[in-house]
Amino acid sequence: MRPEAGAQGKDEDMATRDRFTETEHAAERPARALNTELLASATTWFAAAVAGMIVVFVGLAVDAYRHNHGAGEETLLSFGNPGHLIAGVGLVVTSISVLAGLAVASLRNVASAEHAIRRMVPVAGAWVVLAVVAFSSVTYIGASGVTVGHSDNHGTSASADQTHPEGTAAGDAGVAAALEDMGIDLDDPSQVEGALTQGSDGTNSGMHDHGKHPTFTALMTKSDSELLPQFPSGTVTADTLPELREQVEQVRQVALKYPTVEAAQAAGFFNTTSDVPYMGQHFINNKNLTDGVFDPSKPEGLLYSKVDGGPEKLVGVWFLLIPGIGPTTRADQPEGFVGDLDLWHAHLGLCLVGTSGASEGETAESCAAKSGRFTKDLRWMMHVWVASDVTENQDGFFAYLNGDLYAKQAAVKAAANGEQTGVTP
Repeated sequence: MRPEAGAQGKDEDMATRDRFTETEHAAERPARALNTELLASATTWFAAAVAGMIVVFVGLAVDAYRHNHGAGEETLLSFGNPGHLIAGVGLVVTSISVLAGLAVASLRNVASAEHAIRRMVPVAGAWVVLAVVAFSSVTYIGASGVTVGHSDNHGTSASADQTHPEGTAAGDAGVAAALEDMGIDLDDPSQVEGALTQGSDGTNSGMHDHGKHPTFTALMTKSDSELLPQFPSGTVTADTLPELREQVEQVRQVALKYPTVEAAQAAGFFNTTSDVPYMGQHFINNKNLTDGVFDPSKPEGLLYSKVDGGPEKLVGVWFLLIPGIGPTTRADQPEGFVGDLDLWHAHLGLCLVGTSGASEGETAESCAAKSGRFTKDLRWMMHVWVASDVTENQDGFFAYLNGDLYAKQAAVKAAANGEQTGVTP
């Protein structure tokens, strides 16, 4: 009888046991033990620290790439730059992982609570030091406003902030005297250092435009019949002129929105060059550039320059379509404005030294010797002179160089030099 009773008890015990639950719990226990074991291993945390450092270096590389491809000046705490954000995350991961690994290593094989406390004292001290240093550094960086990247300041205009000496203005007399003193002929821009006169074939004889044509004011005020004979043959027709006028008017509206550097910067434009003779400072907008689309109402860049004793003013608008972005190719000029008047140009061997100098026809070696940024082939670009209230390009609204602008630039420079040396031009 007893064996039967024992068997019956065993059957009842098995009947009341949740064998499915028991099996599931048994499978879970090793997983929990494994997770705990990993977190209790100093090796795990130090491996995480290595991963954090990798993230830091990736962030630095992203930041360097952005600044090498036109990113403007920004604060170190500007997390709008993904490179800063990535590097910041990497630093946090690395710091926490190192200290956690140190804590785990310190608590290994402790014999008592007292022993554990003694070991954790230096670890706690390290946490406190890290927190104080990190908070102090971030606070100082934020308060000082320290920046990195390409500055919008440029050496060529520092002295030009001064007003003209008494009796000197940016008028014809002052310009003529300034140009005569410097031995510069407005009809030969190749004499002017940094004028970037080379064409798409890499020589000073390269074409940048189709030749003299109406000014912006003439385009907007004269009738079609008056204008058509003034355009180079085959560039503008009676059918295309009305649409061309509308497109150029769209460019003009953009110019009216950003009359000052401050207005341009607030809209995301940043400076990339010095105050280039005949052209001005080239501000660019990355959003407009990277869409790869030609739109008269969304130019890639704006042009600013010193034309009097005041701050920089908008003097023109420029477009930049880079091969490989959108439908633009290296072999063929972009489809831009209607008709055939717009002749897009390239810069070969371009060297930009911060925002203090620009030169063309350079090699990578010669540009490196100037500590400049070298671009072997930059295309396709185009200037549109629609700021007639500041400068009217007498060679036409699509002309490459602006002689009227250069006359004003030269006068401002001469006036500033006159004040510094005591010599009035």
